[in-house]
Amino acid sequence: MVVYIIGVGPGDPEYLTLKGYKAIKDSKIVVGWKGVIDRFSPILEGKEIVILDYKNELEQLNQVVEKAKGENIAILNHGDPSVSDSQFVEKIRNICADKNVKVTIISGVSSLNVLLAKLGLDMNFIGFVTLHVRGDISDYLRNILQILEMGRVAIVIPEPYNDGPQRVAKYLYQNGLNCRVAVFEKLTYENESLRYYDNLISLINDSHNFSDLTIMAIFSK
Repeated sequence: MVVYIIGVGPGDPEYLTLKGYKAIKDSKIVVGWKGVIDRFSPILEGKEIVILDYKNELEQLNQVVEKAKGENIAILNHGDPSVSDSQFVEKIRNICADKNVKVTIISGVSSLNVLLAKLGLDMNFIGFVTLHVRGDISDYLRNILQILEMGRVAIVIPEPYNDGPQRVAKYLYQNGLNCRVAVFEKLTYENESLRYYDNLISLINDSHNFSDLTIMAIFSK
């Protein structure tokens, strides 16, 4: 039996790939965060659903992987598992290895892809950093500086706090920058939005509470 880690896209359920859809249909148990599970409830009828929570995440994952010895398991992952969830994916890989269960990653569309399309940018001219990580983010913040110093556009998924973009802006401003920024929220959702700032100070002074589904484009010029 298999544990599928399925990238389900950035928001709009129509971004789910056909391969991801088939893996979900082939699985008896479907696992994920509530916001992700809710988006796909129409195709989950008859499935055993496990809603993850941060407090019990490790225990829950161990339990569902144990069940994968007899049933296929689909773990739904926002966006693409390889773009902004390395720690979560590594945790599942380690559990599966310990229990001798096969794990298969099915790629999905990331908010990174959608942002590039909206701004007309190419991967050759950007650098990407996600701050959706647990622990010290100092090295990741320095990576943003290095990308901008190279003259590239820095695409950043900020920390999942309501002032996540402002925190990034403050760090860059404290390091001598004051560049343009575009901040997208809830890409591909019906209520997606774009806030554009001519400089970092404008973003720092913005009292807007951002959602945890936010991605930024920071321009070096």
